[in-house]
Amino acid sequence: MINRSLVQERLLLVLNFYNELFELSKMNNEEFLAESRNVAAAESYLRRSLEAIFDIGRHVLAKTGNIKLSLEYEAIA
Repeated sequence: MINRSLVQERLLLVLNFYNELFELSKMNNEEFLAESRNVAAAESYLRRSLEAIFDIGRHVLAKTGNIKLSLEYEAIA
């Protein structure tokens, strides 16, 4: 059975990361690039969002019997 709580937690993470990225997007290019932490933060938010999305996909596929847990992200997509 699919764990709704796990899926909701991951979706909440994605929403939070989206909100952080949205705030970063309000900066102009010069302002954004002036602080190296902005670039690192944006990269981290994107990577962590993708990981959460793939975690959801892996969970759903595993619980429906369609995959083994060792699948790479490409196979999950």
